[in-house]
Amino acid sequence: MSSLILNQKWNIATAEHSAVKTLATQAGIPESIATFLALRGISSPDQALDHLSPRLAMLSDPWRMKDMDRAVERLSIALDRGEKVGIFGDYDADGVTASALLHLFFRELGIESEVYLPHREKEGYGLNRQGVDWLAERGCSLIITVDCGITAVNEVKYAADSGIDMIITDHHQPGETMPDAVAVLDPKRPGCEFQFKELAGVGVAFNLARAFRTRLYESGFFGSSTPPNLKKYLDIVAIGTVSDVVPLLGENRILVKTGLEVATSGRRPGVAALKKISSISGNVDSMHLAFRMGPRINAAGRMDHAKAAFRLLVTSDEREAEQIATDLDALNAQRQGEERLILKEALGQIEEMGPQPAYILAAETWRRGVVGIVASRVMEKVCRPVILLAVEGDEAVGSGRSPEALDLHGLLSECSHCLERFGGHRAAAGMRLATCDIEKFRAAMATACERKLKEVDLTPALCLDARVTVEQLMQPAFADMYEQLAPFGAGYRAPLFALHGFSVKSARIIGKGHLKVILANGSGPDSGISGVEIVGWGHGDKLDLPWEQLEVACEPGINIWNGRRTLQLRLMDARMQAIQPSQ
Repeated sequence: MSSLILNQKWNIATAEHSAVKTLATQAGIPESIATFLALRGISSPDQALDHLSPRLAMLSDPWRMKDMDRAVERLSIALDRGEKVGIFGDYDADGVTASALLHLFFRELGIESEVYLPHREKEGYGLNRQGVDWLAERGCSLIITVDCGITAVNEVKYAADSGIDMIITDHHQPGETMPDAVAVLDPKRPGCEFQFKELAGVGVAFNLARAFRTRLYESGFFGSSTPPNLKKYLDIVAIGTVSDVVPLLGENRILVKTGLEVATSGRRPGVAALKKISSISGNVDSMHLAFRMGPRINAAGRMDHAKAAFRLLVTSDEREAEQIATDLDALNAQRQGEERLILKEALGQIEEMGPQPAYILAAETWRRGVVGIVASRVMEKVCRPVILLAVEGDEAVGSGRSPEALDLHGLLSECSHCLERFGGHRAAAGMRLATCDIEKFRAAMATACERKLKEVDLTPALCLDARVTVEQLMQPAFADMYEQLAPFGAGYRAPLFALHGFSVKSARIIGKGHLKVILANGSGPDSGISGVEIVGWGHGDKLDLPWEQLEVACEPGINIWNGRRTLQLRLMDARMQAIQPSQ
């Protein structure tokens, strides 16, 4: 059955009813929320309560991460010897936040550190000799990478030959050969017993800080003083985690949930300035990080140099923080303009190509710092793997995105003979290749994708969690419990319900072409309980649809107005009722 807004089929998930009812009863939660949790693998009351109220005490033991003991031992030696430590980061929000975290933590311990962030366009991603030399010239005898280094076999050897020890902290997929460093911390490396594998780079760095603090405490380093409270760094950790689009489950959920509370307090000058320039007031949520604060942090590395974003996070000067935030806001506006232009050109290339199993798009005028964002937008439109390449003379540097059902990193592995370098995740990756090999790369990706497309269905579909009624959503416990489900984000989307069997109390246009409909339970405008409002942003043209004959796909949310918190639904799609309400 086609839908009226998105023109997509609906896939409504099913959960075993008796299991849902048991979970709801034993955990004391509404059945609609129990269904949502059950569909995400949370089936016991204890699991549900832990999920709804995540606590830092629930974090996994950092010592289970392979090589953690070696990393902490080397850091302890550096502290005893008074060595200067180098931090080699990445230019995106994950790398910048991880660099800021370790720099600030080391400062508390009395460890002097130098931070090197590569220039995206001049140096590209990952550990490089230029950065190693720069840190060595400043007296660093130990270098810690953050959000990079897991495949930097040659660069680590270069550092070792120069008399510099390396500790790698990364979260990307390892290559066939592990760097010969003092320690390699990466949950994805073979043999690592750290159970949660989806940490962002800043999450790995945070676990290093946790373990090091524990070792220092046990050794009596702090004496009668209070050890550093790492919770205060979780605003930084949350920004990096959400910005890197890792799943907001498990360890990430715990870190981000607490980090949002720290960010809301606004005690860090840089975070307070970011909130102000991003027009964020009240509680900070994951969407604020993903779409307002994170993009401004990322704009530094995309459009200029990431060191500005780093300075924002580490400064204690409120005036300096406000100036940097203003500069980043201007860079972000510039980025948005370039993004619109590249998107238009990319869609034009797709129109000329016609249907393809994967789209490899390239242009000499595209900025490498923006192509990844555009690749994501294009992928959402075509539901195929999309790679945008910024051609720079004899070399092309690109970024790709892929639908969840396809493993982009795996596809690139099959095409590695066409690439000079690549790395990333299942859904996102970067690569570098010779310009003369672009056509060969296109052909190789087409072959690899055609084979995979026979195994998966990439037809656009709206995935819903359950069918519900107005009565179920208006239960007093639903709104309160719903807020505890947050934060939502990658790998853990907000609930999407199919609402049916309602009557319409009123429908009107609000603002500049938005739709507001008040829905009640039952078959008549005066029947059932009080109504719930559903808002269709930009859908004022749908006012005259036969609403009482429809079921609607909606996302719940909490609307705050004049201090009152009320449930408000966001209209996502609508279709003729697939089931009839009971009479």
